[in-house]
Amino acid sequence: MVLKRFLLLAWPIILILGVGSAAAPGESGALGARAEPPANRAEFSVLHFADVHVSPHLLRTGAAGPPRGNGTIRWICEQAAAPQKLTPFGYTAPAPAFAFATGDLTEYGVIDDTWDVFLQAFRDLPCPMYVTPGNHDNTWVAMYRIMRKRHGGESYSFDKFGCHFACISSASPQEPVPTIDAKTRAWLKADLDRTPAGTPIFIAMHHPPDSGGFATPAEVDTLIDMLKDYNVVLILYGHGHGTGHRDIQGISGVMGGSTFGSNAGYGILSVVDGMLRYAYRHHRDPQAGGTKKKKRAWTAVLEKPLPRTPPSRLLDIARPTDGFICKADTIDVDLALRVSRTPTAAEDATVDIQIDGQTARAARRPSDSSDEKHHRTYSIAVGALTAGAHLLTAQVTMPDGTTDRRTRVFRVHPPSVDVLWQQQVPAAIKAGLVIADDLLIVARNDGAVIALDKTTGAQRWRFDTGGEVLGTPAWSGDTLVVGSGDGKVYALDKHGKQQWAFDAGSPVYGWPLIDPAARGTVFIGDNSGHMHALNLTDGKPRWTFRRADYGIESKPALWKDMLVFGAWDGYLYAVARDDGELRYKSLGPRSSEGKGVRYWAPADCGPVVIDDVLFVCDRGYRLGTYSAEGKLVTNLDAKASGIGPAQDGRSLYVRTTDNRISKLDRGGHARWDVDIPAGRFPIPPTEHEGRVYVCSNGGLLSVLDATDGKLLWQYQATPGFYVLAPTTVDSPAAEAAGPVCYVAGMDGSLTAVRYRQNTRSTRQGM
Repeated sequence: MVLKRFLLLAWPIILILGVGSAAAPGESGALGARAEPPANRAEFSVLHFADVHVSPHLLRTGAAGPPRGNGTIRWICEQAAAPQKLTPFGYTAPAPAFAFATGDLTEYGVIDDTWDVFLQAFRDLPCPMYVTPGNHDNTWVAMYRIMRKRHGGESYSFDKFGCHFACISSASPQEPVPTIDAKTRAWLKADLDRTPAGTPIFIAMHHPPDSGGFATPAEVDTLIDMLKDYNVVLILYGHGHGTGHRDIQGISGVMGGSTFGSNAGYGILSVVDGMLRYAYRHHRDPQAGGTKKKKRAWTAVLEKPLPRTPPSRLLDIARPTDGFICKADTIDVDLALRVSRTPTAAEDATVDIQIDGQTARAARRPSDSSDEKHHRTYSIAVGALTAGAHLLTAQVTMPDGTTDRRTRVFRVHPPSVDVLWQQQVPAAIKAGLVIADDLLIVARNDGAVIALDKTTGAQRWRFDTGGEVLGTPAWSGDTLVVGSGDGKVYALDKHGKQQWAFDAGSPVYGWPLIDPAARGTVFIGDNSGHMHALNLTDGKPRWTFRRADYGIESKPALWKDMLVFGAWDGYLYAVARDDGELRYKSLGPRSSEGKGVRYWAPADCGPVVIDDVLFVCDRGYRLGTYSAEGKLVTNLDAKASGIGPAQDGRSLYVRTTDNRISKLDRGGHARWDVDIPAGRFPIPPTEHEGRVYVCSNGGLLSVLDATDGKLLWQYQATPGFYVLAPTTVDSPAAEAAGPVCYVAGMDGSLTAVRYRQNTRSTRQGM
């Protein structure tokens, strides 16, 4: 499955604290205070290609064969050694000084020797190569460990020829949708702040910034708003297997084709005589058909002067400030227009104000400023908005057609909502939050595990692993178990002190399961397809299952005397819980239909046992039940993206891709089914004390009555940014206050919120 589809602009000062710049090997990093731009401007060219899609190579299959598009790859390596005759522009550019490979370098990630196959294919490339991950590289067996070893991290930068080059990851961790998450955005903001003013900046990433898969409009609009404060002259990307130029809210972007298919070829970015040009060379002319000899044709994609200064910003939003909390039914918006071209330019400019991507009814009123030509004040009704976070976007259009756009995040807090605390951290949060007595444990994709006071949000301690933490940690008694992308499983005590560490030899993205009945055993999967059984007291291995062909990331389930789990090779595995011996290996519900076995694998949402029936959902959104012998008994086209158990032990909650939540009995029959924003992320609903909690893809928390599915209340935890972590719920000692919901977003937001049961609100969703 190819889903071609972030954000922390609201608190930029918090983001830049403690963030470094990872320089590319052999290059000068963008470190230190912002200074004057370097004077050594030279003529240069850069090779650009994308979407190689090297097929996976498993060690058990013997030697690897040539990759798809091998002929084109060899041709690219040959051509890169020579000056480039850019015939559409009528001049010859220097031979490429280096190359950008902008993502989808592999088909199913870096399992076994797959990365070596990719490197071998480009062994004859005569220049350095800088890579960025794509969705194919990060979904099945993520390549973060490769990026750390090769470039110091998934985001890095370097300087050459008087220009700055920043490479960022737009690929979500173990998830095919694109994101510019909080970690990436924090790094990019700090990196650009250190770049000398006026330096031409080139950004390389996999996804087009305005592609539909991002959490729009919040993710795209806030990102472009940030970039336009710097001299970003071009964004290089891939993903679409084609080539062409697009204007992305005033920033140029070009796509780098592919190394196979009808658009096989490469792009050349050149800077000569102060002109920036981009041309694409097809390995075979796509216009030539039949038996005619096909020529290798150049296509002109972009030509413009190399900008030496960032574009002029046309407006500022003076009010509201970022993070403003509105407790009234209206919000005031003050805009300052930076217009001095003509005396009437400000008067003739048109302004469009949107909230969450929808045009707002903005009533203009007299400005408090003496210069009303350049200041405008609007009043916008927000009484009907769902409580929580929202994105305000203001766009000005000048008489000559030029535009600019600014963004702000604000929150609406009516009396019916009690927000205990909110925080922003400079990292994304994909793992579920864990309640450990009076602490809230937060595991982040920058490798940090932090403990917060669950009542106030104050940080108690921090423990740093060497890699991203993506699976929800497990807590038992006084021990916290965490898997990390550095290849280790850690056990911490309540004070954050390490008790032991187990080296799995591969990134560990699995959700740990602690089985206290089995002498305190921890079960956890890794990205090489191993399932480990570890002693909870000292981390020593009891057994290791070797192995599934692809990564194991979801939480396993205990069923009878077996441990059951899915893997990204398309299979459901059952092993003996006492020694790890394989009991059976069965295709998942959708995988059993024969096509796209790995795409549709039962791997990102763990199986669930309900009243002695094993339920499994998969990336194909099928819901199946299995016998104890591994036979697929039922296969429902339920559009199920995530499943979780009810607290009664006899029912199952199902989250669906068409925005429904269902409660099923052991036979798969619906006890109730309601329309609620849910979405395709594999996050199970959470039941707590008779209520069901689910957060939509875009951060809308919905709370339902577990008896009949009736909607009780809603809260917009993020202004549209993705939420990939399950909702965590806790009941405080003062039960009359009601349960507290903890929601974590890929934007680095942490929110502790509850509903005041004795108040009423007319706001939508309350």
